[in-house]
Formats: sequence, C-alpha cells, structure tokens
Amino acid sequence: MREVQVGDKTLRLRGSALSLLHYQQEFGRDLLGDMVGMMTGLAGFQALANGGKVDPSKLDLSKLDSVAILRLVWTLVRTAAGVGGQFPSFTRWLEEHEDINIFDPDLLTAAMEEAQKIFFRRSQTVAPAAKG
Repeated sequence: MREVQVGDKTLRLRGSALSLLHYQQEFGRDLLGDMVGMMTGLAGFQALANGGKVDPSKLDLSKLDSVAILRLVWTLVRTAAGVGGQFPSFTRWLEEHEDINIFDPDLLTAAMEEAQKIFFRRSQTVAPAAKG
C-alpha cells in the first residue's frame, strides 16, 4: 500500500489480484493489456520530460493514453478502499479529483510500483503444506 498526496487529498493505492477484477468490471478491459500500451507511451514521455536523448524515430507518443493512467489510479484507489461499502464510479471519482495530475512523478511512481505488485508477486512456488 502506498500513499500519495494529490492536491489537498491523500490517495491510498494498493495493487493486488483484486485490482484485475475491479478494472475488468468497471472498464470491460484487461489491465495487463492496457498496461503494455501505457508503459510504451510513458517510456517515451519520461525520456522527453527528463531531457534525455531520444531517437525521434523510436518515440511514439500516440501510445500514451492519459485516460488509461487515470483508470489505473482509480483501480488502485478502489482496491485500497477494500470490498466493504460503496465506492464511486470512475466518472464520479474523476469529478471528485479534478485536480489530479497524471504526470506528477510521485503519483506515477506510486501507481506503477503498486501495479507491478499485481503481475510480479514474489511468492513461494510450492505451498508450505505441500513441502511436508
């Protein structure tokens, strides 16, 4: 779980297997598929933002989907909120967080680190009971 300050609000972000379900239910899309495109676009944007040398022929900012980043953040906040109680729809949540800056480095870092937890879990390959 990560916390990040967005304006005067603190967002709690959490990535887990439940995030995949929340994303699928809310958006009718697969989070992993969207992440692949998101990472491609963000890599190019990050290189430009950091003043790094970028081969323009390899830079494709058309892959940058700003709404996909917002969908990811919503999903991580939704997962952190837990299963009890009501949580606002994506549209309602955006209305409540109009000042969110998807290119805020703290927010992007927190979101990407939490998203990695969904796909790259470090766990034992054999259940403890099976080790006998």
